[in-house]
Amino acid sequence: MRRDRDRWNEEEKTRPLARPGASPVIALQRLAGNRGTSQLIARERKKDKKSGRGTFKNSVRLGELPTIEITGGNVSDWVDRKKIPETLEVTSTPGDHSEKLKGLAEKRTRFDEIKVQAITGENSWMIITFKNARVMGYSADGDTAESWKLVDFDGVHRESTSIGVQRP
Repeated sequence: MRRDRDRWNEEEKTRPLARPGASPVIALQRLAGNRGTSQLIARERKKDKKSGRGTFKNSVRLGELPTIEITGGNVSDWVDRKKIPETLEVTSTPGDHSEKLKGLAEKRTRFDEIKVQAITGENSWMIITFKNARVMGYSADGDTAESWKLVDFDGVHRESTSIGVQRP
């Protein structure tokens, strides 16, 4: 005669473990391991500019535009939290997004949410979300750099994530 607890034990052995609320990155880390996940997060953009997506040390997402690599500005001030600036100043590499970005800045377009991602260590990163922000002040320096700002935002939210113990 089989008891209920025997049936329960058999079901538990075959059922995959569910971990509610686990981050997709943590799921990746369980699958690929710490080193593989860190390499994936911090991978460098390919030399071919048309290669498309990649993970950049600092990047920003504005509406429908592709992810834009941030090459300069004051992102580090926002990440370090030592000094809280009133604007986010961005220097980025011109690309296919540049004309649209220029138009958005000229119209002083407001976005409900703009996300900036910054890799802060070997296995950690921060996402800074600007709420109700306006893009303005676009200027281009030939084909080498473009500068613009996020201003008039209503709020800022920072979320830090690390895989394992945070390492510099």
